[in-house]
Amino acid sequence: DHEASILYSVVHEEPKPLKAVKSDIPTELQHIINHALKKKPESRYSSAGEILNDLKKYRESLRVEEEGVFNLQSLIRIVRRPRIFVPTIAVIAVVCIAAVWFFNRQTKISWAREQAIPEINRLIDDRNFATAFHLVKKIEKYIPKEPRLLELLPRIERHFSFQTTPTGADVYIYDEIDNDWEYIGQSPIDKARISPGYKRWKIEKEGFETVEGATIASSSSVVEINLKLDERGSLPPGMIKMPGGEFRLRLAGLDHLGALQINKYLIDKYEVTNKEFKKFIDNGGYENKEYWRHTFIKDGRILSWEEAIVEFKDKTGRLGPATWEMSDYPEGQDNYPVTGISWYEAAAYAEFAEKSLPTLFHWDRAADIVQSNYIVPVSNFNGSGPSPVGSHQGITSYGTYDMAGNVREWCWNERENNRYILGGGWNDQVYMFNWAYSQPPFDRSITNGFRCVKYLEKEENLEVLKSPIKLPSRDFMKEEPVSDEIFNIYMGMYKYDKTELNSTIESVDEHAEDFIKEKISFDAAYGGERVIAYLFLPKIGNPPYQAIVYFPGSGAINRRSSETIESLEFRNYDFIIKSGRAVIYPIYKGTYERGDDLNSSMPDETNFYKEHVIQWAKDLGRSIDYLETRKDIDADKLAYYGLSWGGRLGGLMLAVEKRFKVGILKVAGLRFQRKLPEVDPFNFVSRIKMPVLMLNGRYDHFFPYETSQIPMFKLLGTQPEHKRHVVYETGHFVPKTQLIKETLDWLDRYLGHVK
Repeated sequence: DHEASILYSVVHEEPKPLKAVKSDIPTELQHIINHALKKKPESRYSSAGEILNDLKKYRESLRVEEEGVFNLQSLIRIVRRPRIFVPTIAVIAVVCIAAVWFFNRQTKISWAREQAIPEINRLIDDRNFATAFHLVKKIEKYIPKEPRLLELLPRIERHFSFQTTPTGADVYIYDEIDNDWEYIGQSPIDKARISPGYKRWKIEKEGFETVEGATIASSSSVVEINLKLDERGSLPPGMIKMPGGEFRLRLAGLDHLGALQINKYLIDKYEVTNKEFKKFIDNGGYENKEYWRHTFIKDGRILSWEEAIVEFKDKTGRLGPATWEMSDYPEGQDNYPVTGISWYEAAAYAEFAEKSLPTLFHWDRAADIVQSNYIVPVSNFNGSGPSPVGSHQGITSYGTYDMAGNVREWCWNERENNRYILGGGWNDQVYMFNWAYSQPPFDRSITNGFRCVKYLEKEENLEVLKSPIKLPSRDFMKEEPVSDEIFNIYMGMYKYDKTELNSTIESVDEHAEDFIKEKISFDAAYGGERVIAYLFLPKIGNPPYQAIVYFPGSGAINRRSSETIESLEFRNYDFIIKSGRAVIYPIYKGTYERGDDLNSSMPDETNFYKEHVIQWAKDLGRSIDYLETRKDIDADKLAYYGLSWGGRLGGLMLAVEKRFKVGILKVAGLRFQRKLPEVDPFNFVSRIKMPVLMLNGRYDHFFPYETSQIPMFKLLGTQPEHKRHVVYETGHFVPKTQLIKETLDWLDRYLGHVK
């Protein structure tokens, strides 16, 4: 508009691109024009000859394109056109993304095959099923049809079925890895995939009571959960319905008692809290004699109600739990379990609440102690104090919380003027969950609490269920084994005549990759019977082989075909064969095909049991006699390997059979039940002098750590430097990799490395 503006623009501004005026100007020509119009002389063409050269190049590219021949320059020029450039970039991006995805996937496939599958195998051997299953679900995305993965699935995959009445309930399973509830779907659910082990689950539906529980998934069959949901408000608040049926106590030391019938009943989901007990006090609980229905006995003397009630005072001298002050609990602890309670106070509260203290049978049924290896590690033991009820993950299969740890729980039954108090508390050792413990009923320790039950119908056996129960407890460290003179008499019972074995190799199976299996038989040392045995010879190493004599768990008593041992028990000793050693598995009297009236491994004081123990020892001895006839066996390098039942009996067998050079006892201990002294391992274990390795789980409900495992290990007559006790944070099992390591190291140390 003005001459001054024009002059300013000529001096200072770059000209607008010609494309802004004429859009079809080729990009190459635009570059030439822009180069010629640069403001700074040094930036422009220095001569018309330079312009001519660029124009010739441009004209040549046009000619090549017209003739259908492309070079790099013409290709670049074409690609730069917007209608080609954008799609080209898009194609390149897609190709790059596809390439990255492809190479990333190939990397993950390689990882799944080369690293993940071996890791899954290791985790399964260590019984770390939850982590292994998570890994399986990851690699299924990359190698779903991988043969090795498909072979693993039966070992790592289990299934739950959830059927509810009514249907349409939301189902959750607790994820141990993510520590959160995983939504599975709505019932009915036919096949929810899970890992083996103890699985917590929860079922919710509007208008109905929420149900929680836990179920062990151990077999390949579908675990079925069938529930009829209770309408909300139809059950007393905070109580769980328990099924009836025949039930046998599982508490350590009481598992020999017969089964009794119990009816359906209700039990508190949580321990009685401070808030709940305060209602008892506020409603005159300590003043109302109607709630105190039981005879007060202290130190053998009967007390009147007036004499007894003054025993139940808090820290300030007022009536209330021993841990309270001014008949009240600390602020902010409404949902903490009430503590410092005597049995009489717990029973009085139960009367007030129109409930009852549970019998051992009702408590044990709900406690699910056989799953202690799953429940105890997530419960409140060895803590600094009690926790709010339900704040720990220790839930039983029926949905009760904190039956392990937190506080001990008073039960109804008597034991020699004491009352049973079960489950252990926050300041107890973990084995207390499995132990039938009792205290004077006036005891008001800071760990004492309780929960209640309510009977839904008349319990015909209630008086029997409430009757006093004597615990066959033994303090092995205070008992004295028999004298050497008497022991030598006992040893005479185990001697037998070394008659001809008349052995026969009945079959030979060489199909396995790692071993040859021979089924053999020979004469027993009694009764004209024949002993069957399976001899596994390694395909590696050089004969004569070191040999291990195996003694199984009690499951062998109830099986009737030894043809199943390879599928059922082989994983207990397969690694020994793979190490280049032989394993012989005798079929002992009363097991498999040699079954008789024996139906349990439970020791007792009968001659029937005594005769079986002696026969087992003779079967063991005859098996060694047979090994001594084999040129491919080094009879000077023999080991005993006992599992559970066989581990317990190892405390006797290793003393009777001197030809063993080393003993390995897996999940073993001393049993509390009395048996005749000539077959009691307690009288034998201190006579064992050979090296012995004991492998145990700290939460073993068959052999409690403090009262069964430790005494057996301490009583072993082996020199301290030649005996070893390894304890794992498990129940009645040992992680496979650790079992392999410790066992093979022990055999290498005392029998020598396999050549």
